[in-house]
This record gives sequence, structure tokens and C-alpha cells, in this order.
Amino acid sequence: MPRTAGPLGAGSSALVPGLVPGLVLGLVAGVLVGVEAVHALASRRGFPGGRRRVAPDVVLVLGCPPRADGSVSRMQRWRTEIAVRTSPTAQLVFSGYARDGGPSEAAVMAAHARDVLGVAPGRTRTEEEARTTWENVEFSLAGLEAGRYLAIASSPVHAWRARRYVARQRPDLAARLVPAADHRLGERWGLKAATLAYDVARSVVLRLWPARHLTS
Repeated sequence: MPRTAGPLGAGSSALVPGLVPGLVLGLVAGVLVGVEAVHALASRRGFPGGRRRVAPDVVLVLGCPPRADGSVSRMQRWRTEIAVRTSPTAQLVFSGYARDGGPSEAAVMAAHARDVLGVAPGRTRTEEEARTTWENVEFSLAGLEAGRYLAIASSPVHAWRARRYVARQRPDLAARLVPAADHRLGERWGLKAATLAYDVARSVVLRLWPARHLTS
């Protein structure tokens, strides 16, 4: 006589269709929460002078590439929006070089701040030579010195790295760092995930090849 599946077998197979979507949803939720948690933590780190709730006089906006046609990219829009909402009066220093004869990263973001976000032209300055995050800081130091309080605008994870670079290059200026308005729950989640993935990959490379000492 052929064997037939008992109640346990039937019940187990019936659970599988509902189990897999549940596991997937749980995994997705875990990733969402994890990315937000890391950025929230990063937003609160890297302030040698204490995490003071004061408006900065100068905001350094870290560069990133525009779109292929030279127009502002999603990442550039986000960084510029962070800078503008951080202070309505601060001097905004945009840093980033020009690729392949196109407009510089700094110029594209500064134009977006003026033309789209309504920032007065007198509040924007550009530094158009920096190719890395380390150079964003190094080449902008003269513009930062005038500020009593300073902020850095980028994704929270990236800005935290830049604050560490300020501390290494100019500890006196690092003591003036205050938070930017860089973390809002659920905002630009895809860009948050991308910047976190980049920093994780960068950390892995540094562990494998410490001599490279990346400062990008």
C-alpha cells in the first residue's frame, strides 16, 4: 500500500509559502533599521568640542560627481539641501573638482543652492581643486578659519569621516565643529545605503592593504 503524507508533512509544506515572504520582509526591515541606526549614530559622532546645538557660521559641503551631462545629481542635491537647512545665514563652502572639462562639483552644487534653493550669491564660495574627502578638508581650511562654529554637510557617515580628517589636520578647528542637519529618519534611504556600503568597502580595503592609507 502506498504511503500518504501525514498531517505533519502537509502542515509543514503549507507553512513554506508564508514563511519565505516573512523571512524576506524581516530581512528587509532589518537592513532598513540597520542603515538608519548607523547614520543616526554617525550624525552624533566626531565633535571634540562637544555636540553643541548652535548654528554654524561656515558649512563645508563635500563634493561628489554631477550627472554625465553636468547637471546636479541626486547626491549633490541631498548634500546641498543639508547645508542650506543647517543654517539660514552661514557661509557655504562648496568643495570639489571638475572632471573631463565639465563644471566642477563645487560649481554645480553652488548653482543649485542659489538657483533652486534661494541662497543669496554672497553666501556661497567654491573650492574647485579637491579630488578626495581629505582634500575637501585640506583645501578648504582657509575658508573654515573665519567661522566660530563649523559644520560639514554630506551623508552622516561621510560627514563623520570628514570630521575625523579635520581633527587630524587642524585640531583647533575640530574643536569648533557642531552638527549639521544631516539626519532625518527615512530621508534618501537609497543614498544612505550607498554611502554606508562605500564606507564599509573602504574599511575592508584598508584592513587588507593598510599601506594604502586611503583618504578619499
